[in-house]
Amino acid sequence: METWAKLFESNGRQVLVTKEYDDEDESHKLSVAIRIEGAQISLGPVIKCEDAEGVLDRVFNAFNQESADNFTQKLVGCETVYEAVKALNSGEDE
Repeated sequence: METWAKLFESNGRQVLVTKEYDDEDESHKLSVAIRIEGAQISLGPVIKCEDAEGVLDRVFNAFNQESADNFTQKLVGCETVYEAVKALNSGEDE
């Protein structure tokens, strides 16, 4: 069975991690998504290299509960999309 998605629960949020492929620009992407106020926020690296599919598989397989916890840590206390985007873009690790 091909696994293309993982779902984690962390810091009161669900974190959906998926492998994606864009036919238009022939790129692979690891998507890390959460929902706040019914809106989905999706972030992740776009991978364009000779072995992009292999790199994506390795990054996807390495994403685990600790990764989800680290991702959502900045979102603790955020109740709006604006607060979440601001927290994720702060660049500060606490």
